[in-house]
Amino acid sequence: MKTRFAATLLACSISALAVGASADTIRATSGFGPNHAVAKDVYPTMFKKLEELTDGRWTGQDTPSGLVAPNEMSTGLRDGVTEFGALLMPYFVAEYPDSVLVSELSMLGSSAAVISSAVTEYIATCEPCQAEFTRNGQIYLGSDTTPLYDLLSTKPVKTLDDMAGLKVRSGSPFYAAFIESVGGAPVQMPSSELFESLSQGVIDATFSSPHEIIANRLGDVVGYVTEIEQGVFNGAAITTASTMLWDRMDADDRMALATAAQYGIAAGMAGFDRQIEEVRAGDMVEFIEPDQSLIDARDTFNADRLANAASILEDRGVSDAQTKIDRYKALIDKWEGLVTPGMSPEDLGALRTEEIWSKIDLTSYGS
Repeated sequence: MKTRFAATLLACSISALAVGASADTIRATSGFGPNHAVAKDVYPTMFKKLEELTDGRWTGQDTPSGLVAPNEMSTGLRDGVTEFGALLMPYFVAEYPDSVLVSELSMLGSSAAVISSAVTEYIATCEPCQAEFTRNGQIYLGSDTTPLYDLLSTKPVKTLDDMAGLKVRSGSPFYAAFIESVGGAPVQMPSSELFESLSQGVIDATFSSPHEIIANRLGDVVGYVTEIEQGVFNGAAITTASTMLWDRMDADDRMALATAAQYGIAAGMAGFDRQIEEVRAGDMVEFIEPDQSLIDARDTFNADRLANAASILEDRGVSDAQTKIDRYKALIDKWEGLVTPGMSPEDLGALRTEEIWSKIDLTSYGS
């Protein structure tokens, strides 16, 4: 009996090893730490779906932090240090001027699901954007979008006067310009450096979604959230593959990866919302309603920024910027009509796959 049990156990172990050996494992780097929704929701959901769609031929292993920092991701993907990662395009404006166009329009759209889908379709079908990724040895497979951005601070901020001289972390030129417009001092740094910078007084606040209080453990250093709701961060190509990985995949497996990425992105945006609910339910910080002076300053900035977006983009080298802005606006309108209230992450992933990736020839995509 013992011999038969041992033989069965050995056979199962050999079978498991054979399956593991037959699976091609993608080396991924989500890059924001183990508590972030990208590590907890996006990549696990994506790789589970990828295994399902490829009958176990492909899987993935994520390194959430340490291997490649967000500000190193562009070269990390290009050079094969990692095969799959989260690329924050506004960190590399000079390399991705056309792709970063969407980040100059962070004030548009009604929901993360709508904006993320519009951004993904825009970049995936934008020839100059695709050329930027090709030059950098990367394959774009989709963007997420954060919930609305608020001011997370170490001291209470309620009025426009409270912003004077405040050192605020900015993740994109859009937010840096807003901080300057209200009298603050923008400081650009990756989110991985937020905890240390806030705890040491290098910065007083960050423009971020409140989910960062959990994702980057900011609850120990941030005491206040001013609910200014200043647009969203939509510049993260959160599912970006290296060309070296893409070249190893046939058309069917490429479609499987593109599809899996959409399900992962949808799961991650739901994860952002859950983390914000946890922050509120746990009374981790004090939420502050800004007064009218700060709201008026926000609205004035957004109107001026939108009116001048084409000029700003053309100064960065984007040709025919207004036509491209109009195209992105039309895609937002399209997705406003497609995304329904309360749509599940699974339904959103399926919708994005059908509306975007099923219409792209993946045999030539990225080349």
